[in-house]
Amino acid sequence: MNRERRIRGGFTLIELLVVIAIIAVLIALLLPAVQSAREAARRMQCSNNLKQLGLALHNYADANNALPPAAQGGFGYVYLNYTGYSFLLPYLEQGNSYNVFNFSLASEPPIPMQGWSQWGNSTAFSLQVGTFLCPSNRAAGEVGATASDGWTVERAAVTDYLFNGGAGRYAIKGYGEVDRMGPFGFDTATRLAEFRDGLSGTFLMGEAAGGNARNRFYAAGATSRVCLPLASHSPGVPVYYDNLMFMAYGRSRNWAVGSTSARIIGGLLARTVDSVGAAYAVNDCAAESDTAVFDPPPGVAFPASAQKFPNFRSSHPGTTNFLFGDGTVRVIKDTISPTVYQALSTMGGGEVISSDAF
Repeated sequence: MNRERRIRGGFTLIELLVVIAIIAVLIALLLPAVQSAREAARRMQCSNNLKQLGLALHNYADANNALPPAAQGGFGYVYLNYTGYSFLLPYLEQGNSYNVFNFSLASEPPIPMQGWSQWGNSTAFSLQVGTFLCPSNRAAGEVGATASDGWTVERAAVTDYLFNGGAGRYAIKGYGEVDRMGPFGFDTATRLAEFRDGLSGTFLMGEAAGGNARNRFYAAGATSRVCLPLASHSPGVPVYYDNLMFMAYGRSRNWAVGSTSARIIGGLLARTVDSVGAAYAVNDCAAESDTAVFDPPPGVAFPASAQKFPNFRSSHPGTTNFLFGDGTVRVIKDTISPTVYQALSTMGGGEVISSDAF
């Protein structure tokens, strides 16, 4: 009896390689689209964070007739006491976190200074609040710290959104170029009625992404600004760039991170000019906060180059989110005109900015 031979079908090696190549091409085409969709979702969440902060700022202003200061109290506008981020917590449904703070503490009572650095506030100092973090950048603090009196936190609370310090060279209300100040500074209590340029034409906050991954360079120099590798800031000492949210201190600080001595640089305020008033572009390399300027006697002017602050910057390619005084969040491109950018950061500069200028 004849039996038919059954021929089993299959792929040749060439056919298999062709199929693998096609799949690889499809994956290569698909991955950028997936990554783009994820970044769009993260950008939307980042924008929503700023909207929540805007609502909190307005609710604070309604309750207190003024916006909070970037940092409050202290001695000589350097050794400050508590930050505006602390004061916003009850308006972000973080009442329990707010209650962790002991605002009666100070390093040298009765002088209201450095209460944030006391052991009684060590728990509060490590609070991680997601609303202050851009999901495109990170999900929690990355830097531990040991205070001068010995307490240690594994991860200090940080923020990716800084208060707008304007386009003036100083953060102290009433000094320097008053018309170029922003809504926030040291010991300020700005009323919404003081926005002579209009709430819709002035930043309240903007992205200022922290963390070494985002800030591999820092802005060095007093009379001219150059970008240098972060590791060159303090040779032989590990340097961390971050905005410690509850550190009401006018300068960068030497702290111990783990068992290694380290320097932490960052800030609470961001500006659109550098320490000598030169244009400070969005997404330029970040400066440390260096505000070692004590309250001068009456009639004595501040030096021409005195206070350094970071600029605004983001982890979103080519753009940065900003919160405006009217509560809206708008995207600013890296290519914005320096004149327009600075005008949007001031409250009373008198500039007229059209809506199509940014």
